[in-house]
Amino acid sequence: MPNTQVRAAAEGMPAINLSRRLALLGGLSAAAALAAIPRAQAEGHDPLLDAINAYRAGLADFNAYSPEDDDAADAYADQSYGPPMTALGEWEAPATTRAGAMEALRLIAEENSLFVGSPLVEPLLAAALAYFEAQS
Repeated sequence: MPNTQVRAAAEGMPAINLSRRLALLGGLSAAAALAAIPRAQAEGHDPLLDAINAYRAGLADFNAYSPEDDDAADAYADQSYGPPMTALGEWEAPATTRAGAMEALRLIAEENSLFVGSPLVEPLLAAALAYFEAQS
């Protein structure tokens, strides 16, 4: 998946390398991940927030240590952020805290600002919505 070329929805947009786009996302979201930790600790444990933080930590690791060679970088992506990205892409449980739901929405916003058709948007949106619906 990390080396998948993705065509934007708008015709004429160039294909982008998913691993490079995710590396950019990781750089943008590190501060948001750190800001979420105190809020989550006040509310209790949320596995969704743990998964989002693991994804962001993997992206930060990829940004810091990925090799220059594309094949080696793709292999490193599979080790660093690949497993938490897969977990988030397959997520089916609701967020259990407001912090987890809000962080899911933040990640959706980041994904949508950089990438059309992210596989993370649908499961994260469902998890956040389920949390807020349960609070009503």
